[in-house]
Amino acid sequence: MPHSYRIQLKPLPGFEWSSLTGNVASAAAYVGSDYMYAFADAWSFSCLKEQPTSGFAALGQESVLYNTSYEQILDWSRIDYRVSNHLPAEEALGIIRLELAQERPVLVKGDSFYCGWFPENYGQQHSHNFYLITGYDDLTHQLFCTDVAYMTHQYPQSVSDFSLGFAGELMTMWPTHDRYRPIVHQPTRNEILARSAERNLGHNHEACPMVESMLRFADELPELDRLAVEQQQQDGPGSMNRLSLELLYIVQSRMQFVRLLDKLCNEQDQAMCPLNDAFTQSVRSWSLIRSAYLHTFEPRIKRERILDSMAAEIRVTAALEREIAQSILHIRRLQHVSERYQQRVLGG
Repeated sequence: MPHSYRIQLKPLPGFEWSSLTGNVASAAAYVGSDYMYAFADAWSFSCLKEQPTSGFAALGQESVLYNTSYEQILDWSRIDYRVSNHLPAEEALGIIRLELAQERPVLVKGDSFYCGWFPENYGQQHSHNFYLITGYDDLTHQLFCTDVAYMTHQYPQSVSDFSLGFAGELMTMWPTHDRYRPIVHQPTRNEILARSAERNLGHNHEACPMVESMLRFADELPELDRLAVEQQQQDGPGSMNRLSLELLYIVQSRMQFVRLLDKLCNEQDQAMCPLNDAFTQSVRSWSLIRSAYLHTFEPRIKRERILDSMAAEIRVTAALEREIAQSILHIRRLQHVSERYQQRVLGG
């Protein structure tokens, strides 16, 4: 007897082009909860070395930069998972049907050549892509796909296209039921802010000061751009510019960090209100910087002038983020003074 099933899972905003991390986060938000804690250390910046060529190797590596991986997202959401490799398409379809019947989405790895929601690649360009299967219909021989990279929701894909493009790898996910598994400590808002501020200002000797790396990034922007363009030309049509990806992940990590802070916000803590505004301005600034960089690839544009303007804006944003970090530690010191005073008064 024919069957059909659909899960009402929508892609989380703020994960453009993050086909692995973003889709796992979307599934985690549907299956479990608290995925945002995985971004508690995401207010960060990649550490560039003394020479731009050595630092450039780190640019554009999804799930590596900004201290967030899909394993962390699933762990914080208390979701167990299994990755199956080298599966024939027919076996994968059987697993997908079983998982969907239990209201669990399945992450698959496929070829964007067979993904109709990728208009630039569909039938034109071969590249790996992760996406979520959220439904199927036996009558129409279709699967339904959700993909954060293009913000698609239940986009139909024929079983034929899936089978031709399936790369033999899928991930199944389910809420953990292991009562012996220790519950991960969920840091408070103040703990997250203090830890991040100390790291970004270089008070933590294990980390490179974020502001210092941001300023180096601004100084080396023309050279990083040159290397990114050369790499893109070598990789051929359809490849992504690594510097553009770096700027994208900076925006995405900060967006998720701010969402976590909003979730943990205490309305009675008025001292934090200006910090919320400052974080929002930081995200907005990085978004504008990335938009400016994308603008440099339009026809008849003087790229050098825009790159200079971008470098200046990055320095201003670095100063803003330094002030945010210093304000966090200043507020923390004032709170400690107030607490000690209250203890003395009550104890006296």
